[in-house]
Amino acid sequence: MTLYQITIYHNDESRFMPYEDGHQLTATVSHWCDLDDAAPLMLASWAWHIFNADLDMLENNRTMPEGEADFLLACVYRLLGLRSLSVGDVIEISTDQDDWWLACDPDGWRHITSPANVHGQPLTAEKVYQHLHDQRRPR
Repeated sequence: MTLYQITIYHNDESRFMPYEDGHQLTATVSHWCDLDDAAPLMLASWAWHIFNADLDMLENNRTMPEGEADFLLACVYRLLGLRSLSVGDVIEISTDQDDWWLACDPDGWRHITSPANVHGQPLTAEKVYQHLHDQRRPR
């Protein structure tokens, strides 16, 4: 089994247009999973599905292997008010030995070099607390 960290980065400069070197990316959420060896493109496709699928569809698969974790991860993502994973966004897939960066293109995923303009932290308790605090403020 291999432990993978999958981190989603939203492109702050180019939504729905392909990622280009130098675009500013913001870490939004990360997920750790322990799998048999998995191809980075397969993990990226899984992430695209989870962060775009209708929650009703994911709910129907909760009894399947990993279905409950997928549903809960998608729920957290949406409850934080995060937009869908879109063309121009980037995924980082890391293990102890390897690191892959993939940009979402209109026709699939493209391997890219490690971006230089990355900021933010993936999902942390502090990020959740801040979101909850912001939701309680009178508007």
